Amino acid sequence: MSTVKTDVQDINETRKTITVSVAAAEIATIEASLIKEFMRDAKIPGFRPGKAPENMIRMRYAKELKSELSQRVVSKAHQEGVAKSDFEIFGVVDLNKGEIAAGSDATITFTVDVLQAFEVPAYEGLKVTNEPTAASAEEVEKMFEQMLSQRAEFNVAEKAADKGDYVRCSYEGKIGDELVADLVPETPMYGSQKVTWEEAGAEGTPGVQAIVDGVVGMQAGEEKEVTMEFPEDFKPEVLAGKTAVYSLKAEEVREKVMPAMDDAFFASLQVKDEAELRERISENIENQKKEQNSNAERQQITEQLLASVEFAIPESGIESETEAVLRDFMQRNMQQGASEADFEAHKEQLHEGASKAAHDRLKSRLILSKIAEKEKVQAENDDFSRMIMMQAQQSGEKPEKIVKEIQKDQTRINNMRSEILLGKTMDLILDKAERETVAAATVEA
Repeated sequence: MSTVKTDVQDINETRKTITVSVAAAEIATIEASLIKEFMRDAKIPGFRPGKAPENMIRMRYAKELKSELSQRVVSKAHQEGVAKSDFEIFGVVDLNKGEIAAGSDATITFTVDVLQAFEVPAYEGLKVTNEPTAASAEEVEKMFEQMLSQRAEFNVAEKAADKGDYVRCSYEGKIGDELVADLVPETPMYGSQKVTWEEAGAEGTPGVQAIVDGVVGMQAGEEKEVTMEFPEDFKPEVLAGKTAVYSLKAEEVREKVMPAMDDAFFASLQVKDEAELRERISENIENQKKEQNSNAERQQITEQLLASVEFAIPESGIESETEAVLRDFMQRNMQQGASEADFEAHKEQLHEGASKAAHDRLKSRLILSKIAEKEKVQAENDDFSRMIMMQAQQSGEKPEKIVKEIQKDQTRINNMRSEILLGKTMDLILDKAERETVAAATVEA
C-alpha cells in the first residue's frame, strides 16, 4: 500500500491544487533516517561521535529536528506530487504544509500554475519586410549639421534672437482667468516657468510650441504675449482643444556660433577631412538602419507567432512579467526626468498597458521555448562567454568578476540560459524567413 497519495483539483485553465497525503509510516521512516544523521554528526560533551543516546539527541536538537523533518516531508511531497505530475508545471504559487509531526499523517497542498498544451505554430518561411539601408544625401546632411550643432558655442549676444539661438526666459500661461499651472501641476512646462532655456524656432521639441516660436526676434528684457492653441488630441487631455495665452519675458539671448571646420576640428573627430567625416556618417546611418531592420523583423516574427496560436497564460507569470515591464518603464522614464508622482497619477493606465505587454511577452517566450525544444536548440559555452563579454562591456566590470558572481547564483544562470535559447531560436526563425525590402512610405502605409 502506497504511503504517499496525490489528489489534483482544477482551479481554472492554468491553476491547480496538488494535495499530497503522506502517511505516518512514511514520516516515521524519514524521521528515523534523520535521527541517525543527527546522532552521527552531533558533538555532545561526554560522548564519542555517534554514541550519544537517541533521547538526548531528540531533546537537545528538538527545534532543528522539527524544522528538518518538515522540509524533508515537503520535499518528498513535492517529488511525488509536483515533480512527477503528468502536466507541465510553470511554478508553485502557494504552499500549505499543515501540521507535520512524527506519529501523524500529513497533508501538503501545492497551488501551482501550469502551462496549457498547445500546438507549435508554423515558423518556417514567415514573411518579413524591411527598409533600404543606404544613407541618402539628405540624411547625411542632416546628421552632419547635427554634429556641428552639438559642437557649437553659445555666446551672449546683444541682439534679437534668430532661429537656432538659445533664449533664457520666463513665462506664465492662462486659459481665461485660470492658471494653466493649476490645471497640469504634474507637467509644469505647460504651465509656468521662472527660468528656462528655449531653442528659438525649434521644431518638435517638448513644451509649448508658441513659446519656442515666440522667442524668435526677442531681445533681452523684452516682454510679450503669445497664444497657444492646443490640438484636439493633445496630452495632457485637460488642455486638449483649449487656447492659452502666455506672458513671456526674454532674459538673455545666446547666439549659436558653429565651429570652424579646420584641421583641429577634424582631428577631434578622428577623421582627416570633411569627405571622410561624411563617409563615416553615412556608414553610421547605414548601421543604424540595419539595426532598425533587425529589430523590426523580430517584432514582425513575434506578432505572427502571437497571432498564430491561442492558449491561456499562467496568472503568476503575467503578474511577475507585468512588474518587470513596469520596472523597466519607470527606470527609463525616471532617467529622462519623470517623477514618482507622474507614475502615481497614471497608475491604473500604466498597469493596464503593462499587463497587456506582459501577456504578449510571456506568450511569445513560451512559443519560442517550444520551438527551441522541437529544434533541439542548445545553450553552448561559447554562448555564455559572449553574453558575459557583452555584460562586461556594458557594466565596465571585468569578465572574471562577472563569472564569479554568476557561479554563485543559479537563478541568474538559468535566466542567461533562457535568454540564449530564445535569442538563438529567434535567429533560427529569421534564417528561415522570406524577406522583402520595401520603401519606407510603403511600410508606413
